[in-house]
Amino acid sequence: MADTPMLQVDNLNVLYGDYQVLWDVSMSVGQKEVVAVLGPNGSGKSTVLKAIMGLAPIRSGKVLFEGRDLTKVPTHEMVSLGISMVLERRRLFGDMTVRENVLLGAYHRSVNKDTRSRLEWVESLFPILAERRDQIAGKMSGGEQQMVAIARSLMARPRLLLMDEPYLGLSPRIVKQIAEIIRRINQEGIAVIFNEQNVQLSFGLSHRGYLLEGGRVVLAGTGEEMIHSDVIRRVYLGA
Repeated sequence: MADTPMLQVDNLNVLYGDYQVLWDVSMSVGQKEVVAVLGPNGSGKSTVLKAIMGLAPIRSGKVLFEGRDLTKVPTHEMVSLGISMVLERRRLFGDMTVRENVLLGAYHRSVNKDTRSRLEWVESLFPILAERRDQIAGKMSGGEQQMVAIARSLMARPRLLLMDEPYLGLSPRIVKQIAEIIRRINQEGIAVIFNEQNVQLSFGLSHRGYLLEGGRVVLAGTGEEMIHSDVIRRVYLGA
């Protein structure tokens, strides 16, 4: 991985009103790296991703993407920098077709050129979306809708993809498919940071990972180190 991180989060503090959610959180994502953020419910792992995207109120700290301070960039301009996000629970337009939802990912003026070639690339990753392009998105299964949401984010050809709870509510079979899609995305040269609660799914897929507890980073290491960590066993297995 590159010596200089693509994404650097330094001493991030986030408050919702008077309630502090993140406490001095620091983490990084290298070029072409997959990073997992693990934590129990309420640990703040979704807030980390939202703060990176400007969707959560940052009290203090820095978020740098390729050296640029993201705290000064409006959320709607993130895509122009090469950052996309797959939102929790997909957030599709249920009354629109699959193709219409996917094309919305190329709506921004900075990425609305060469849409056809990007669509062909995305549909090569998700052949089922080409087959179902005229189907109403809201009538698809949860796993198929997640593929639409990922495809929509990829239409901007991001260099960094954020994924908020990508396995939430999906069957084990679909979870394996989504994990394989993340691997394929990474093989295309795209860095990925995602959050999850499942130890094996998180760190078995990632180059590195972080464990959050109570809004604080309590452990960091390679995927292999995290899987075998005594701290992980204590938090998740009570060992």
